[in-house]
Amino acid sequence: MNKLAVLAFALLMFFSTMLWYLANGSLNDYLKSQVLLQANYYSGQTAQLAKAEFSSDSGVSQFDGFSLANIEGSKQPHVLLVDKMTAQLAPVAISQLNSPSVSKKTTTIVHIENLTLSHLQAWTETAPNENSNLTILLNKISLKLAEDYPALYPEISAKQYAKVHPEKNEQLALDNHVQTTETNQAVIESKAAKKKQRLLGKAQIRVIISAITIEKLTLTNSDNNSKKELEQIVLDGFGGEEGLDSNQVGGELLRALLEQLKRMAE
Repeated sequence: MNKLAVLAFALLMFFSTMLWYLANGSLNDYLKSQVLLQANYYSGQTAQLAKAEFSSDSGVSQFDGFSLANIEGSKQPHVLLVDKMTAQLAPVAISQLNSPSVSKKTTTIVHIENLTLSHLQAWTETAPNENSNLTILLNKISLKLAEDYPALYPEISAKQYAKVHPEKNEQLALDNHVQTTETNQAVIESKAAKKKQRLLGKAQIRVIISAITIEKLTLTNSDNNSKKELEQIVLDGFGGEEGLDSNQVGGELLRALLEQLKRMAE
């Protein structure tokens, strides 16, 4: 191999290596931005994250130093602190979904086998309206999810619809989300496909999380400074077989954690 060929090969390897590092760096930045954007969007509170890092060798994404600010007027500055979260991809991490969407674009499902939180710290206190900060945030997040994905949260959507349209009762609003019985098989299949499309939406990337594990959970009641601690809590995952819209995952995760914390507080 002549000197020119050697130089060209060396330059090719150099640029390939640089592109690989840039791609991984961009992915880490993207993961971090998504955690922050979704936490802020669904809760309305400021979120912070020290670092996000994905390892292609192990299939693990690690998120360090996550915090979510408490509601205004609270004694404690944060409602949630997580020192480390790790998301382990499943052995078959990527699959394709046959969606009834009219769009020609392919829907990709990313399967996370387990999401582990090493130590979750949380603070609860009674707000001026006599609801806890956990309840206020849980209601806010649930409402936001129902606004964005009404077909997946029919009861919440129905209650909200009834508030906006008091002339119609809640049951009538709920009935709008229920498929009516038909005798014609073609009509049944057509309605089923339309209903599935409403449920799936147009997301090109969907996510399944099979299980959520909290290795240690510490809940502090700021009203009396008492603490409760639990270890090795396993929560149900979400996404089923078809996954959730990737933009929905942050809201569902916060919702699952706050529901666990609310049960623990009670």
